[in-house]
Amino acid sequence: MALTTCSQLQRINSERPARAVRLLGGFMAFDGEFRMGNGSVNGSATATVAQPDLTPAAMKIRFKEKCIPLGTRHRNWQVRVHRSLSWLKRADQFTDEQPEAHFLFLWIALNSLYSGWDGATNAPRFDTQARDEFLRRVCDWDKPLLTQMVKDSRGLVKKLLENPFLAASFWKQPDHPQAKTWATADAGHLDRHLKNGEISIVLVKVMHRLFIFRGQLVHGASSGGSRLNRRSMKYCLWALQKFVPVLVHVVIEHGCHDDWPDLCYPPLSG
Repeated sequence: MALTTCSQLQRINSERPARAVRLLGGFMAFDGEFRMGNGSVNGSATATVAQPDLTPAAMKIRFKEKCIPLGTRHRNWQVRVHRSLSWLKRADQFTDEQPEAHFLFLWIALNSLYSGWDGATNAPRFDTQARDEFLRRVCDWDKPLLTQMVKDSRGLVKKLLENPFLAASFWKQPDHPQAKTWATADAGHLDRHLKNGEISIVLVKVMHRLFIFRGQLVHGASSGGSRLNRRSMKYCLWALQKFVPVLVHVVIEHGCHDDWPDLCYPPLSG
């Protein structure tokens, strides 16, 4: 892989149109700069915090820089990140009128990082187990950055945890009088988890709910453009827009080693 020069990087940055994405939690992104609000759903942007450039183009450049001295070493990591960045770039091209496709392409970018092959069954590992293990490891690699990400997104996270229709427990007994109470109980524990620095617990719980929504889409359990799930669609998409680039960044910076599960469907010649 050829190293991208400084002049090429400057050209990429100058050609990329300025984009502003308004997210929950008072979060606003202007290319590589993030302005954070007060963590509430309607929080205003009051402070500027320097963050890594999380655009697909910038992360691809950083990834190539790290790959140069490796050759074929750490191939598992290289394939995972390459696949993830390719889907992240595609996801970035969808318009506001294509939220379902945008969500699914972001999920594929995430799935590219955490999936693993079960040699005993010769099939992919169970998704939830593989994803939970991945999130815990990533939180260990860069807990300060992920802690800031989750705390800045507190309003969004709480909205997701308060939505009973995104909880697996709700759908086990949807007619039970206590079904919604049980399904929203995690929201009541959010502040305690944040205070105790239990970021991986929060991320795992949030991703469980995003996985439920993903299942509703890919298994045809939702109509295209349905009005019934617009609020869930909005919050789930915003969460992946916020979280996936950060997770990709952490894997690029800290995951360059061979301590990964076997790849699912590795690239083969012929």
